[in-house]
This record gives sequence, C-alpha cells and structure tokens, in this order.
Amino acid sequence: MTYVGVDGCPDGWVAVAYGGESFVGGGFFESFAGVWESYPDAETVLVDTPIGLREGDGSPRACDTAARAYLGSPRGRSVFPPPVRETLQAEEYAEAKRIQEAETEGSLGRQAWAIADKIREVDEFLRADPAERVGVVREAHPEVCFAALRGGEATAYSKTGQPAAAFWERVDALETVDADVLRAVREVGESLDCAASNDDVLDAFALALTASPRTPETTTLPAEPDTDPSVEPGQNDTDPRGLPMEMVYAPEE
Repeated sequence: MTYVGVDGCPDGWVAVAYGGESFVGGGFFESFAGVWESYPDAETVLVDTPIGLREGDGSPRACDTAARAYLGSPRGRSVFPPPVRETLQAEEYAEAKRIQEAETEGSLGRQAWAIADKIREVDEFLRADPAERVGVVREAHPEVCFAALRGGEATAYSKTGQPAAAFWERVDALETVDADVLRAVREVGESLDCAASNDDVLDAFALALTASPRTPETTTLPAEPDTDPSVEPGQNDTDPRGLPMEMVYAPEE
C-alpha cells in the first residue's frame, strides 16, 4: 500500500509517497490526475486543497472552524475560508468576490482565489469517478498535521516571516516519526524542475507521513460529520455533490 501527500505549487503539484513505513519517492506533477495515475495502489492520498464546498448555503465549513481552534493564534490564520462552489466558474477575482459576498456573510480573500484553479481541478477530478476516488483522496491541512506531530502544539515560526527557523522547526516535527526524513526532503527538493518551494515539499511530507502507518490512526476535524443544510435527506457528512467536508489528521493517542 502507498500513502501519498500532495501540495499545490505554482506549476502543478508536489507529491510524496511512503510505501508502508518507508519513503519511496516523490516529484512534480502537472495535473492531479497525474498523481493519481502514478500511485494506482494508493491507500490514502491527502491533499492540501479544500474538498467539499458550500453550495447554496453560506455558513462556514465546520472543518475550517475546528482547524482554526486546534491551531490557535496566530497559526490558525493559515486556515482561510474556501470559496463556495459557484465562484469556481468565475473568470476574474472581482466576479468571484461578488458571488462569495452574495452567498456568504464574508468575502473571498486573494489567497483563496489564488488556489481556485487547484480547488476546481480536484473537485472535478473527484466528481468524475466518486466511487473510485472519494474516500481515498481526502483533505488535510499541513499546519494541522505539523501540530499533531508536535503533540498538539502549533508551529511557532512563520514560513514567510522567519523562513529558516520555520523550515527547521517543521523538519524537527517530521523527524519525530521519520528520523531520516531530511535526506528524503533534500532528495525530492533537488529533483524538482518547477517553481515549487521548500515549504511545498515539507507540506507534502507532512501529509504523506500523516497518511502512513508511521503516525497514529487518523481521525478528522470536526470529530462529528459536517452536513450542508442543502443536501438531500439521508446524505450525511457531505456537500450537495457528495464530497465530505472534513480535514484528516493524526493526533497523539
């Protein structure tokens, strides 16, 4: 079985894989479908992209609220409100912002709009074959995963404000479950021929290790399923298209 962590980067996706408890490789992929095709035996694929979107209901996703509470301040600010599904068809930020403000009590941040194409790509990928893909491909947030690796303590250093300290702090967290991870991080980083950063590589490792048997059994934020009020009766813990609204992490037992 393979356990895969995937993080978006400007040119596509960075993926890292563990086979059981052993690092087996990683690299750059232009499309999310390319990741899927490269790991056909994947037991779990954790991706840092919102899965399960509000549609016709503007309330916040419970998983985002729970993740912010778990991380506290200031790291909780890294969990930003995702766009509602209707905004994914917009061609310009102004149009998407108008839709978001009409559908919710908030607005659409530039950070969320910057990854709208990634959200749309994963959303369309999952809906194209939900029976095969939903439940294998699941949402996770790197900072939540790092905090879980640190015993529930969020990282202290900002990736943008204190990049060197942030890098080593997150490597230290990964080393709690894989003592040889720095070698693997360097191997993947040196192999990438794209605009990916060290942060993208570390985030992919955090997700892959969370999915793997090296960490405790995974659970979700929120602990109870989140259900969109607009779904049909009998559909639980999903958005109107049947996609779960949850974040996977592996807290200490």
